[in-house]
Amino acid sequence: MRNTFGKTAFAVGFFTLLSIIAVGFSLTIEEYSLLAEEHDGVFPAEEKVEMRACVRGSEMDVREFTVDGDKADSIPILTYHRILSQEDMEKVHYINGEVNSMIVYTEEFAKHMKYLDENGYETLTLKELYAFLNGEIDIPDKSVVLTFDDGFKDNYEEAYPIMKKYGFKATNFIVTGAITNKRYSFSPKLSQYLSKKEMEKSCDVFDYQSHTYNYHKRDGNKPVDEWGNHPSYLVAKSQGDIHNDLKTSIHNLNGENLGFAYPYGEYSPDTISVLKKLGFKMAFTVVDEAATRDHHLYEIPRYQIYHDVDLETFKYYVEQ
Repeated sequence: MRNTFGKTAFAVGFFTLLSIIAVGFSLTIEEYSLLAEEHDGVFPAEEKVEMRACVRGSEMDVREFTVDGDKADSIPILTYHRILSQEDMEKVHYINGEVNSMIVYTEEFAKHMKYLDENGYETLTLKELYAFLNGEIDIPDKSVVLTFDDGFKDNYEEAYPIMKKYGFKATNFIVTGAITNKRYSFSPKLSQYLSKKEMEKSCDVFDYQSHTYNYHKRDGNKPVDEWGNHPSYLVAKSQGDIHNDLKTSIHNLNGENLGFAYPYGEYSPDTISVLKKLGFKMAFTVVDEAATRDHHLYEIPRYQIYHDVDLETFKYYVEQ
C-alpha cells in the first residue's frame, strides 16, 4: 500500500486537521436526537445488508479511462449530508434562525449534478479513486467523487433519482446502527435513516461504506476542547471499543471496508491504527481541498457542500 507522507507529514496533517475541525463540523449532530418514530434502536449487530441486485466488492471493475488531453493530478471529493426540497423546510430544519448547514436544497443539488453532466465530468467509484491515488490508473482532468455522510433517507428519496438519471456513482458513508429493517414512508420533517430495502434498491448508484456502527457521538464525560465540543468517540474511547464498533459496521455492510469517513472529522494516530487492523484502505477527513497522490491515504480531504455553498462556489471546487 502506498505510504506517501511518512511520520513527519502525518503529524503535520493530523494537527492541521485538529485546528480546523470547528469549521462546519463544530456543529453537533442535533438531528440525531430527532430520530423518526419507527427507529426502535440500533440495527442488530449480527445482521447484514445484502446487495444481491448489484455487483459488489472485488467483482466491480476499475475502468481504464481514455484520457484525451490533460491527465488529472488531483481530484475534488464532494461531501453532502441531507438533501431536502425547499418547499419541505419547517422550523425543525432551522438552528438559531438559520437553515441547518448540513441541508442542501434538492433544487440546488439538481443544479450541481446538471453542471457535472453538461460539462462532461466523470464520477469515480471509490475503487477507482483508490486506484488513482495509488498511481495505478490515470483519470480525465474532469473527474469528481461524490460522497454522502450518515445515511439519511432523503439521500434515497431526493438525491438518488437525480444521480441515477445521469448515470452517476457515489459513496454513502453510513452509520450502520441507524439502518432500519422496515421501510417507512418518507417524512421530510423527521431525521429518518435508510432501510435495508432502500440500500439494496439504490446500490446501482451508491456504494455503502462505514461511518461507524454506533459511534457517531461525542463523549460528554470528557472535557470540551477550545471550541466547546466534547471529543468524538473515535478519539475518546479505547482502541478495543473502537475496533469492536467498526468491526460491527463492516459486518452490517456485508464485509465492505474499502473506505471510512471520520465522524466530525476527528481522529488520532490510534484511530488510524484500528482502521488498518480492520483492513480499511483509506479514510476521509473534512479538510476543504482537492485530493492528490501526495495525501496520506488515511487523511484524504473532501470539500464540504454546506447549505451556503452556491453554484459558483461549487464550480470552483470541481474545477480545482
